Amino acid sequence: MRVILLNDRRAERDAMVRALPPDTYHVEAMGDEHAALTAIAREAPQIVLFSAPPKGGSDLARRLRGAENAADAYLLAIVEATPTHREISSLIGAGVQDFMRRPFVEGELIERVKAPERLLRWARSISQPRAFDFSALDVSNLRAWRNLGQLVADDFGGMAGRAFSVAAGWPAQIAPGAASATMPMTLAGDQLEVRLSLVADATALAWVREALLLDANADEAATRDALRELANTAGGAFKRAALSEHVTLTAGIPSDDSAARLSGKHTAYSLTIEGGACTFALVGEIRSLHNVRISAAKLEEGMVLAHDLRNEGGVLLVPAGSRLTSTSAIRLALMLGPHYFVEVAPAA
Repeated sequence: MRVILLNDRRAERDAMVRALPPDTYHVEAMGDEHAALTAIAREAPQIVLFSAPPKGGSDLARRLRGAENAADAYLLAIVEATPTHREISSLIGAGVQDFMRRPFVEGELIERVKAPERLLRWARSISQPRAFDFSALDVSNLRAWRNLGQLVADDFGGMAGRAFSVAAGWPAQIAPGAASATMPMTLAGDQLEVRLSLVADATALAWVREALLLDANADEAATRDALRELANTAGGAFKRAALSEHVTLTAGIPSDDSAARLSGKHTAYSLTIEGGACTFALVGEIRSLHNVRISAAKLEEGMVLAHDLRNEGGVLLVPAGSRLTSTSAIRLALMLGPHYFVEVAPAA
């Protein structure tokens, strides 16, 4: 692999040359830009490793990127120990793929230089490139969504100590308008809401009272509360599975909201306990959210932050995806005041 090393600090330059194994890397090191551009034009390098000055580093990167034979080179910048955010973003915008800080560490240098090979192997291994299109998240493409019925059935079986079978579609024995509980989950940054609803007829509610509450005569309030907890369990199963696919959902509070008012992309399953004693309907729905930009003074309990919230010094106050409690909403309102605006998903 051919490496062009442009570094005007001779001691550092020589140390970097010694750090890169000569049997793997053919390094041409120089201290001035003209020599580097000449070497690049003579033969295309795989990597251009260069020292970026605090001022003018992005301009140097553009000149290196624009040199003859440099179009396909991997640009790796060496920056000072504490570069500013503007400096790094300018370098990336000028065509730099990666950067490393001074003082350099031999092991880090070698791994940074190996990065193009790793990236190439990774790119060749992708069988479904759309899975890495982060321009917009389609929840229905997640394995967790496709396997929703089985995920929830497995969690219910573990909780109840009896297996649940899964079938696609709404169970015929459950009429619309039966008792239901819904667990809302939010992806505020993508303006999406995932709602999982569990629907139970009289037979299923009787099973809830006898098997979960251990009281066949439990009142309606207790039964509804148990049904909401089952919806919460279903939401937890989906949330954990989505997390393994690097999607973090913000869970809301389960409610008695009806599953009959479907307005988005949805799917339904029948969950039947072993022996056929009862059946639940599970409905998963994906809805579009409309985030709003409001004054921090108007933050309320239940709102979900669409982006990281930082103070003027850049210190993280609340990470994106956090659902505000009454206390945190009041604290942020007092801390930030009416002139600070934030983007939120409205409270469910």
